Amino acid sequence: MAGAARRALPRRAGAARASAARRGGGATGVRIAVVEPVGKGGLIHYAFQLCRALAAEGAEVTLVTGRDFELEKLPRPFELRQPFALWDPKPERDAAGPRARRLRRWVRGARYLAAWVRIARALRRLRADWVLLSDLRFAADLAGVALLVASGQRLADVCHNVEPLALAGRAAGGFRSGRATRAIQTAIYRRMDRVLVHYESNRARFLSRYRLPPERVSTIPHGDESLFAELADPRLDAAALRVRIGLPAAAPVVLLLGSLSGYKGVDLLLEAFARVAARRPDARLVLAGFPTPDFDLDEHRRRATGLGLAERVTWAAGYVPATEVAAWLRLAAVAVFPYREVSQSGALALAATFAVPVVASRVGALPEMLEEGAAGLLVAPGEIGPLADAILALLDDPARAAA
Repeated sequence: MAGAARRALPRRAGAARASAARRGGGATGVRIAVVEPVGKGGLIHYAFQLCRALAAEGAEVTLVTGRDFELEKLPRPFELRQPFALWDPKPERDAAGPRARRLRRWVRGARYLAAWVRIARALRRLRADWVLLSDLRFAADLAGVALLVASGQRLADVCHNVEPLALAGRAAGGFRSGRATRAIQTAIYRRMDRVLVHYESNRARFLSRYRLPPERVSTIPHGDESLFAELADPRLDAAALRVRIGLPAAAPVVLLLGSLSGYKGVDLLLEAFARVAARRPDARLVLAGFPTPDFDLDEHRRRATGLGLAERVTWAAGYVPATEVAAWLRLAAVAVFPYREVSQSGALALAATFAVPVVASRVGALPEMLEEGAAGLLVAPGEIGPLADAILALLDDPARAAA
């Protein structure tokens, strides 16, 4: 991951001499400012690991993030700046009406734009060779990018989702964004000096969608998720987690870990697991993650009950703390990714890191992720029977994942 990213982001001509003069020393590495506004969740975990790996490659790295940065206590070989004061990206659901939610979005948008003004000032002082961004899709992001371009910054973006996620309303969290979001994201990418994507299939889709010159779009590996082994709470192992969520001690667990969103095919998984349970009544399905607005948790609970799975499905609907991720993965006999569509999956990279066999849909770059190191089986998206058969195959013979 870091080596490819480092090669894609060369120094400005003459920057090494200027950097050495400021520091009174010899030649130094490329200076990269990695900007991730929200200090909690999967994107900051990715950014932290990228910063650490870039520093190991010799880059001078500064991570610019929010004041809610959840990894602040970890040792790091890079600088940290925290100018963003935003909000919890995964709060508990509330009962506010549509008008209150719209007002809240406007207030948040104003705070976000103000944060971009602060970050533009901070980045001018850093004098980085590159500013590395990601997941930009709001109107305030476009304004922030325009500020950075006007100040002469060289910009790169890590594209995690070729198809932009929806931002608001009942569709939020799924790949059903409106024309405004698409237009904003297109305008943002066209202002980038370099875009980094994971896997060749995503690069091809990106070039087809956004029509950027091919030389401005580079492919980098996703990298592993070994950070979560370091973060693991020693007081919470898989056995303790079983007790906490009420699972039988010997029950094999089929796990879906990550945000609960419509595109992830939970409805298909429930149908498939009903077939699994008929053959393996000892198995349990566990779904752990924060429900996005496009995911009707109550409706999915009713669906599970209607399928006779009320006692065989465990819902842990909420943000999974980084310190607990390892325990959830070590609980699993099989991790499932029955996605309808996706670019790639950080959760699948997690499963690969923890050597959990996976069943995944043949969509996006998931086949490439299995070729790269994840062990498991691929199934056609939307097919309930093959999904059930693949889960059963790995429950009955885990060695098949490596075949």
